[in-house]
Amino acid sequence: MKQISYLIILVFFTSISFSSCNDTSYANELKQEKILIAEYIKRNDIHVLSKLPTDFKEWGDNNYYLSESGLYFHLVDSGDVTINDTLKANDIIVPRYKEYNLYTVADTLTSNWSTIDFPFPNSFKFGDTQSCTAFHEAASYMLRNNSKAKLIVKSKIGFPTYWSPATPLAYILKIQIQK
Repeated sequence: MKQISYLIILVFFTSISFSSCNDTSYANELKQEKILIAEYIKRNDIHVLSKLPTDFKEWGDNNYYLSESGLYFHLVDSGDVTINDTLKANDIIVPRYKEYNLYTVADTLTSNWSTIDFPFPNSFKFGDTQSCTAFHEAASYMLRNNSKAKLIVKSKIGFPTYWSPATPLAYILKIQIQK
């Protein structure tokens, strides 16, 4: 009888030790997310800036601004600069984007780049907190129609689909502004 008790206790402690090695907690997901972003930044030779550039020339080829929310933002094209009309609260934004994972071999997860990919794109009202936080913040930096940016988005400021498990993504984002 003692041997069976010892065997049961041994099996119990072994199962506990195996389950603790396979930590799938949200804290562990966030730690893995941070590692994945750091590896992506290193692999792509991205220079992280702590201050938002004020001049388009300051963006360079691979300078990304890291905001307080955790958004990595790189302005690729400042858009229609000849039109002196910038984004304002309650303007409708029609985002076109390509969504990538951050793994070594990047894979396009979603493409909403053209009407061929997605004929009826979603839109959101600038200032409405119901849509993707990262897209709102990026639009606030882009400001102009037809502007284009690259983003690295942590799960907590991205689309709800990627909140759990915590999945960071890269985007190429282009915005159309409708007044």
